[in-house]
Amino acid sequence: MKNKLFNIILFIFLLNSFPVFPLDDNIIKEVNPIESIHSDEKDSVSSDTIDKENIISENSLSEESILEAPRKDYTSDELKATNIISTNKDLKNNKKEEDNREDKFEEISDRTNRITALGSAMGAVDLSKTPTKKFRVGAGVGHSANNQAVAVGIGYAPTERLRFNTKISTTTTSNKSSGISVGASYDLDW
Repeated sequence: MKNKLFNIILFIFLLNSFPVFPLDDNIIKEVNPIESIHSDEKDSVSSDTIDKENIISENSLSEESILEAPRKDYTSDELKATNIISTNKDLKNNKKEEDNREDKFEEISDRTNRITALGSAMGAVDLSKTPTKKFRVGAGVGHSANNQAVAVGIGYAPTERLRFNTKISTTTTSNKSSGISVGASYDLDW
């Protein structure tokens, strides 16, 4: 078993060591120029890639030289350097988009927790058994995640079968979150 595992690992190592699709020469033709390179992204390219053979000078990576007339051929090292710069730019954009999505997700999650707390507080106010020609007052507290809410309500029963109620709730963590409910119920003899 160890011998087979060793052979598999050796085969994978050897397969990755040799280029499967070698290029005929180091010149790649008909490459479209990249749209824009910002100066702060130029610094993110490793100096080992550029300084090994001194193929790419500092001036060749400037925005003006790249956005001039497009060249027909790029050396492999120039293409690698521009790809690294482009990839770093894409990574920064993706990180910004990810952060924006996380912020929106946190905002939606917080709103949902506030609404749940408001509903829990209103549900805690029981006005269902109000006696005839009497008022009933109630209060309740609700909690969800890091959000708390309080609710107060009043109910009135003008007849034995008809009841009215209203409830108001608000969160303790935000001035913008509040809710109100108005309801009526009628007992049927079915």
